[in-house]
Amino acid sequence: MTKCRRWLSFLAGMFTGTLLILFVLAATVYLGGHQIWLLRINTYEVADRLEGAVKTMAEETLPTFIQAVKPRIPELVAENVSPQFSDVKFHIGGEEFSLPAELADRLEENYRVSLITSISELLDSLPLEEMGQDLGKEAAAIVENAVYAEFNSRLFDIAVTDFLSVPVRIELMNQPGIKAFQLQLTAETRPRQ
Repeated sequence: MTKCRRWLSFLAGMFTGTLLILFVLAATVYLGGHQIWLLRINTYEVADRLEGAVKTMAEETLPTFIQAVKPRIPELVAENVSPQFSDVKFHIGGEEFSLPAELADRLEENYRVSLITSISELLDSLPLEEMGQDLGKEAAAIVENAVYAEFNSRLFDIAVTDFLSVPVRIELMNQPGIKAFQLQLTAETRPRQ
């Protein structure tokens, strides 16, 4: 084989290979642009992480919040608890008697002190760890529901170039043990515009 023939064979092979690659690429872009890509996102790990983060945050911030509120308890009780004993009246033998003002004031003060002590003890005995777990579960459920409502089964047109866009449908799922992301080409074609 002569040198010229070898170069000619090489160039013909290179040209054929380049055309084949361009054809496959063009077919992929055409089919990819006219069919819908399905992106499956597993929210299981995201919800689990969000639940853990909210739980930790609640366990760290609730004690600080409670300690900040406790000094205000006497003030709140004084503002919101109306006098309970000043209007107490007794009927004995057809006569009406009121409590002496000093006794009513002492009963009122004892009532308020007991109420303040009870509220403080209640705040000290709150199960903060369980509350943190409950808040974490609630927050994760709220966020997951909002994400599902906004993005599940929604079709997005992602612009690759000025004249080519790829339609992507997002499908959310919450299943342990499945990959976080899966991308596949579906048989569904892009709706005509």
